[in-house]
Order: sequence, then C-alpha cells, then structure tokens
Amino acid sequence: MNKLSAKHFILFILGVTCISFKTYPSLFIKLGGRDTWVYTLITFFVFLAFAIYLIYVMSSRKTYDINEIFTSGLSKYIGNLFLFLFALGLFLASIEATTVEANVVKTCFFLKTPAWYIIIFFLIPSVILLGKNFKTLLIFIIISVFSLLANTVLLDIIVETYKDVKYVLPVFSGNVASELLNTGLLILGSLSAFVIALPYLKYLTKDDKIKKHSLIALLIIGFVCTYVILGIISTFGPLRAANIFYPEFPQSQRVQIAGFLEFGELFFLYQTVVGFFVKYILCAYGVYLIFEKFIKNRKYFIAIYTILVFIISTLLAGNNYVLFNILKYYQYVNLVLFILIPLIAFIAFNFKFKKK
Repeated sequence: MNKLSAKHFILFILGVTCISFKTYPSLFIKLGGRDTWVYTLITFFVFLAFAIYLIYVMSSRKTYDINEIFTSGLSKYIGNLFLFLFALGLFLASIEATTVEANVVKTCFFLKTPAWYIIIFFLIPSVILLGKNFKTLLIFIIISVFSLLANTVLLDIIVETYKDVKYVLPVFSGNVASELLNTGLLILGSLSAFVIALPYLKYLTKDDKIKKHSLIALLIIGFVCTYVILGIISTFGPLRAANIFYPEFPQSQRVQIAGFLEFGELFFLYQTVVGFFVKYILCAYGVYLIFEKFIKNRKYFIAIYTILVFIISTLLAGNNYVLFNILKYYQYVNLVLFILIPLIAFIAFNFKFKKK
C-alpha cells in the first residue's frame, strides 16, 4: 500500500537536500572564504522560512498534491506552465546527481575510466527501482538514508582530530556585504533541492505532525551544512579548501588509526554514490508522479528519461573545470525553478483559499 508518514518524510528531505552541498562545498568557499560557515548559517534561516511556509500552506489547507496546488492557485495555463518548469528542475537535478557522481568517482578513484562507463553502472540499478511501486521506493529510502546518516556521523568523528580552529579566525575579515550576497545565493540555490521531496506528500496518511517533523529535518540540514563547511575550512584553510574540487575526499584520506589503518576514502565513496543515487531516484520518480496521468507506458518513460540523462551527463562529466563552472550557474537556475516558481504557486494558492 502506498503510505507515507510524517517521520518518513524526514528521510526524504534529508535524502535530497544535503548531498550536493556536502560533495562540492569548495564552490561556496571560493566566494565566501573563511566566513562561508557564517554565511551558510545566515542563509539557512532564510531557507528555513521559505521551507516552513510551503509546509504550512499544505498543512493548513489540507492539500498535499503539488499538481493541485500549482493549477488551483494560478490559472490552468500558467499553473501547468509552472508545473512543467518545476518538473524541468527535477530533470536538471537528475542530471546534476548523475554527472557529479560520475565525476567524483572518476576524479578521486578511477582517473582513466571514461565517465560514460561509470554512468552506466549508476543508471542501470535506477531503471529497476523506478519500475517498482512506491512501497519498494520507500523501503529503499529508509535503508539508504539511515545508512548515510550513520556514515556521515562516523566520518565526522574520525576526521575531527585533523581540524584546527585557527583557520576560521578572524571572522568577518573580508567584504561581508558582497560575500554574503554572492555566497548566500549559491547556498540558497543548493538547499532549494528540499522541494524535490514535495511531490511525495501526496502519499501522506496523517498530517498532524508534518510541520514538526519537517522542522526537525530542516534543523538537521542546517546543522550538517554549517558543520561541514566549518570542518572543511578548519582542515585545509579557506584558500586551499576553495581550490580542491571535492575537499571531503582528501579530508577523509588523512584518516589513520593505530598507525596503519587507513579507510576514510570508503566513507566518502559510499556517501557520494548512495547519496546521489537517492537524489536521482527521487527526482526521476518525482517527474513521473507529476505527469503520471499523461504517461501511458511507464517503461517507455523510464527508458527515454534514462537515455536523456545518460547522454547529457556523459557530455558534462568529463571536464572538472567546465562542470564546476556549470554547477555555479546551476545554483542560480535552482533559485528560479525551486524557489521562485514554487513560492509564487504556493502564495497564489494560499491567497485564493483565503478568499474563498
């Protein structure tokens, strides 16, 4: 049976929001410098207000179908257009998950392996999982996200001794106004991946604690993201951290226990592969949920979707410099597709509901 509880929704939020921010934090440190962790904390409260508002509208109006919210508040034409743009954002997030995962594995572990070969092994399991029902997907998310949380905690514990607080001092030593604006927009674009979880609320059974559990998930995200940035800067310093593509990888390489045991890279590899696979699955399945009534053959949809992602990701995953330049502008695209579009739709829906 297709059921989703408020507690399960915590895992959906965590599964899509943190992984990109944790994997390439150097993108944000390059702009924010040693104060990036402070800008992350400030930006998080802006993001928190946005996310809580969306949940509040759905909870107070007892409407959890995102298709209904988009098409009821706005005119049918504009609502469907906004819904298409939102689904486009999910598709782009699928490409981002596939591309970054392949690039990480190629850059950090198998330098001579072509990106398309890595992507094939990433997408084949997704085809099987996307063909299953929601109950199977829910079981996969529960197991995967719990394992990712345990992986994150263990990795943070074993790298803690390699951090030095002197790298994050002094605070606010640069051009705060400019850095906060530029870095904050990128961080907000990354955290906006939260909305990927919204289409799954249509399966929600009891909504009495959805606001409480959503707030718990969002606070965990705020803590994790701030802690990650603070940890990266205190490990390498702001200058070096800004010039490493995936700083958590060399950070994990420093782990050495009892003088001979070195296994930190395994934590980073597991986090990257499983984390981006979860994000890809939720994006792809989310697109299917939005256009479910128009999709006559699910197998054809999965095949076409997978082929498109494979082609585009293969073109993007080969060059780190090109990829990171695209990722920077991708965060700005997210501001439109994942912040502005849903916000307009939810405000219009809430206003129309009050008017009635």
